[in-house]
Amino acid sequence: MLDLIGDLADDLEPVTPIPRLRTVVGGLLLLWAAVAGLGIAMRGLRPDFLEMLLHVRGTALIFTGLGVAGLGGLLASLALGVPGREGAVRSGFVVAGIGMALAAGVGTLLFLQNPVFDSPVPLRADLDCLIVSLSVALLPALGISVFGARTVPHRPLVLVLAAAAAMAAMGGATAQATCPADDPRHLMLGHVLAPAVGALVLTFPLLFALRRARRP
Repeated sequence: MLDLIGDLADDLEPVTPIPRLRTVVGGLLLLWAAVAGLGIAMRGLRPDFLEMLLHVRGTALIFTGLGVAGLGGLLASLALGVPGREGAVRSGFVVAGIGMALAAGVGTLLFLQNPVFDSPVPLRADLDCLIVSLSVALLPALGISVFGARTVPHRPLVLVLAAAAAMAAMGGATAQATCPADDPRHLMLGHVLAPAVGALVLTFPLLFALRRARRP
């Protein structure tokens, strides 16, 4: 019997430990910062970026809400792949919900104050900002999917959905840092809706990538 157990043990492959959650979060934030920095270098910061942050107004609150939503969603999506981190999952989703409520609430109030569809900002600008958001989101979201493939989560669809929305939210904050337009319609369509568009566009490609990267 002991020989049989020894033979079975010899056939087992060594298990690589999962990196610490804070380490993965930090690494993906660095990856996002690098991609976002490249996007900002290509488009340039909006001229009044520091003024926007110092004077708390609608655009600053939307920027903050998107960033908070992205950070919360990042934590939740990664924690979904780590056994025993259910508390981090809940906390991440709560933070993400607060951030999205802030961004969407402020965006809605601004739009209701000036519900003008005939905006001087062209619809093409909305699409451009959404493309920036998705471009910034892609690599960090893919990194979350690869991490999920390594951990083999029980709810991979929820993981990639949260990853897509979270990274698109942070991409939306990046787009807003480079976009000078404060038109309410543009803020809603081009920035606040970035997490929803990211979830719609990126979820299934990320799920495919997770399944392909999963070890047999």
